[in-house]
Amino acid sequence: MQPVLQANGPDLAVMADWELRPQHKVAGPRQNRSWYLAWKYKLSNQRAVRRLCQTGAVLFLLVTVIVNIKLILDTRRAASEEESAQDYDEAVQNMEPPRRSVSGRKVLDVEVYSSRSKVYVAVDGTTVLEDEVQEQGRGIHVIVLNQATGHVMAKRVFDTYSPHEDEALVLFLNMVARGRVLIFTVKDEGSFHLKDTAKNLLKSMGSQMALSLSWRDMWTFVVKKGGQVYGEKHSKSPALSTWGDPVLLKTDVQLTSREDAECHWPDTELNRRRKKFCSKVEGYGSVCSCKDPTPIEFNPEPLKGTKVLNVPVAVIAGNRPNYLYRMLRSLLSAQGVVPQMITVFIDGYYEEPMDVVELFGLKGIQHTPISIKNARVSQHYKASLTATFNLHPDARFAIVLEEDLDISIDFFSFLSQTLHLLEEDESLYCISAWNDQGYEHTAEDPSLLYRVETMPGLGWVLRKSLYKDELEPKWPTPEKLWDWDMWMRMPEQRKGRECIIPDVSRSYHFGIVGLNMNGYFHEAYFKKHKFNTVPSVQLKNVESLKKDAYEVEIHQLLSEAKVLDHSKNPCEDSFIPDTEGKTYVMFIRMEQEADFTTWNQLAKCLHIWDLDVRGNHKGLWRLFRKKNHLLVVGVPASPYSIKKPPSVTPIYMEPPPKEDAAGGAAEQT
Repeated sequence: MQPVLQANGPDLAVMADWELRPQHKVAGPRQNRSWYLAWKYKLSNQRAVRRLCQTGAVLFLLVTVIVNIKLILDTRRAASEEESAQDYDEAVQNMEPPRRSVSGRKVLDVEVYSSRSKVYVAVDGTTVLEDEVQEQGRGIHVIVLNQATGHVMAKRVFDTYSPHEDEALVLFLNMVARGRVLIFTVKDEGSFHLKDTAKNLLKSMGSQMALSLSWRDMWTFVVKKGGQVYGEKHSKSPALSTWGDPVLLKTDVQLTSREDAECHWPDTELNRRRKKFCSKVEGYGSVCSCKDPTPIEFNPEPLKGTKVLNVPVAVIAGNRPNYLYRMLRSLLSAQGVVPQMITVFIDGYYEEPMDVVELFGLKGIQHTPISIKNARVSQHYKASLTATFNLHPDARFAIVLEEDLDISIDFFSFLSQTLHLLEEDESLYCISAWNDQGYEHTAEDPSLLYRVETMPGLGWVLRKSLYKDELEPKWPTPEKLWDWDMWMRMPEQRKGRECIIPDVSRSYHFGIVGLNMNGYFHEAYFKKHKFNTVPSVQLKNVESLKKDAYEVEIHQLLSEAKVLDHSKNPCEDSFIPDTEGKTYVMFIRMEQEADFTTWNQLAKCLHIWDLDVRGNHKGLWRLFRKKNHLLVVGVPASPYSIKKPPSVTPIYMEPPPKEDAAGGAAEQT
């Protein structure tokens, strides 16, 4: 048994007699082995240290190389920036000095490139246009240069593959002042809807190729308006399925003196604004005419007893300055306008729209865009409405307009006569200047007003309490790609409330380029809307637009209306008698509140808005046919169904088969 050591200490005698037994001796070879392992461990550590040192050295060398490369690049960049910051005449000597003609005037080097997927324009080596984004920028790109300085005054692209864009091109070219340098280049396709009027105009400017420009041809053209042709190139498409070869036009443009390029108007505050505007931008016609400039200040008749004197006007705008120019001219020409109450809200820091605002001496506010597509527009509206009520804290209402609307001469008169209804009738949601069903063949009486269950927009009055208490707190957030107006039409927002609209619209939607707009869509649904041009219209029966009074009026109309012959086809012209000034009623099948099958088919054959249901009041629609007032009642869903004679069977119009509908939709697209 092995000895046990105790904490209190063993007997000394026992300790003296204690000897180490053989099995407890440490062998010699094991001691040698431990020395070997210790030395091996030390040597291994030394090799690890050497490897670590080698790795560190390599890393150091790499960092040194990277730092040196960065230093070289920074030095070159700094040298480049320093060189570009030098005086122009000194800098260009290191590149290519500007060539001058015999007269000593500067000559610009211009390069223009046209191809299926890319266009660019370079002036004296500086790229002023480059577009190679897929599925964007199709058509004819136009750049306008100042003939004295060479700086870019306008950039436009006209999708002349689509209808009516050639008309916009013609209008723009006619608005450009004589003497400006025009540069044209085609991306992808620019001839499909380029009609003879546009081609002949280009020919009159000196183009030799415009008349022969055809499907998927590539084309470049540089000319001084009313003067010299600097160059033109054309590449014909060999087949319908292919594109013409890319073309690159290089040419020289001789600049004129500033004296020849500028107008000399009298030195007034208005003309100083005009001169600043005309020195920067182009495409606005006679506003920059030297001999007979169009007015930029308007003095319409004041509106007696106006109720909208202190109501702020918010103009919602983006980067469509030519639209904004047209809209502001019509707005500032309306009777009763107060320019000091107008604020233009621009979605983005675009220069030209703000130039237009300043031309008219108005207030403009720009802000950073938020989100994309429909959500960006929605956030722009929210920011603009919030800012409007912040700028005018005492305002109880705001008038909301858009940059692509014409405003009627009696716009403010119309609002002044109806504004009190928003205060007095809680069942109202808004007052709008737009009638969704008010086309040239379906609208007749500018003094007539309706109540409708939809929110038309396109020139409308918003109550501050509605916005601040209900709409603003739950406005769609930036990640929701929703249309703001569709959101406002939802039952959760509208809550059964209605809007007041005129039979004949007080606004006209002229814009054909936009996020949700193109030439086809505008042609089908907006171009033929009726627009009031009669000044000082006295609205009738305004008080009858209140909730209870309107029901009395509708029942009275239905009692007096003559029932049409329901055995006839309502799409035929003979369905409405050849009379004028009469009131007729027809009954259509409408099994429940959301059953619009027959109405949608009727709207299609009447060539009015048929994409969704608008303009109705409790299952009743009001419009004009052949200058007769027509009432359309949905049976049995509408409460006005009680007016249907027992002998009359409601008209039912069956929708076309899905194959036909799909085919028609594809054809329209």
